[in-house]
Amino acid sequence: MRIRDWLGGAFVAGAMLAAPQAAMAWSNQGHMVTGAIAYDDLAKADPALAARIETLMASHPDKARFERGLAGYAGEARTRRLFELMARWPDDVREGPYDHPAWHYWLRLIPSKADPIKAPPALLATTTGEAAEAYRLNLATVRDAYAPAAERAVALCWVFHLAGDIQQPLHAGHLISGRFPLSDQAGGKAFVRPQAGADGVNLHQYWDDAIGGDAEGDANVEAVRLRLEGAWSRPDLNELDGKAGPDAFHAWADESLELARTVVYSDGAFEGAANAASAQPPPAGYEASRRRVGERRIALGGHRIADAVRAAFAP
Repeated sequence: MRIRDWLGGAFVAGAMLAAPQAAMAWSNQGHMVTGAIAYDDLAKADPALAARIETLMASHPDKARFERGLAGYAGEARTRRLFELMARWPDDVREGPYDHPAWHYWLRLIPSKADPIKAPPALLATTTGEAAEAYRLNLATVRDAYAPAAERAVALCWVFHLAGDIQQPLHAGHLISGRFPLSDQAGGKAFVRPQAGADGVNLHQYWDDAIGGDAEGDANVEAVRLRLEGAWSRPDLNELDGKAGPDAFHAWADESLELARTVVYSDGAFEGAANAASAQPPPAGYEASRRRVGERRIALGGHRIADAVRAAFAP
């Protein structure tokens, strides 16, 4: 057990520098499934909203990218695919003019119990990242009927993406420990071996791939969409209350933080290795928990995107 004492000011500065600079949430496939579930939710209950989104997206400044992704699709399949591409778009434009790296997460620290470190209480109460403010800003932009259509279309893609991102536990909480005194950077600096003999991967990627990696072909996304909609329909998800405003986003983040604490880090008893070479397989039962939690959170993300659309276009 390693316990280290740090001077408060230096520790806080170092922890802020350790904020994840390129944190992803869910694989391409994961984000696309959230978009597909959102489309199915709206098509069933509010089909006029899906049509309004198509109209608005015709003004998107990155329209050519969407048109390439929609080539060969028609009718309902085309609209669903549009939703899928919207949900992943903020990841597709990384390092470009529409990129906002700090918008993807809203992190709070989770102290390790197995490998503790003494940290100032004020530090443990801080948040890192701008996802909550970004959601509020983009939701307001979509709601603003006087805003340029191009700006509203960009903002709507961010609303899609953020409502999905925050369901990933490692976009709401990360570990601070003796091994990771400046945090494990949302799992980006901690490594796990998915199974014996496999290469080590960082913990964040391991959770991003909870329902599969970046196999973004139509057959892959469709198979997962159908499986998750069968396993986690809207009535099965008792967390859903139809609310999708800024306060609701905070509640979604609180849910993910609790899952990061209890499942990802096993109540502070689990942490990844400091490098890929020394990574070990997770404890017994961990993989099944990752899969179960990941599937449920992605299903929730899809329905919460639909609720966010309802909130954005409400009279």
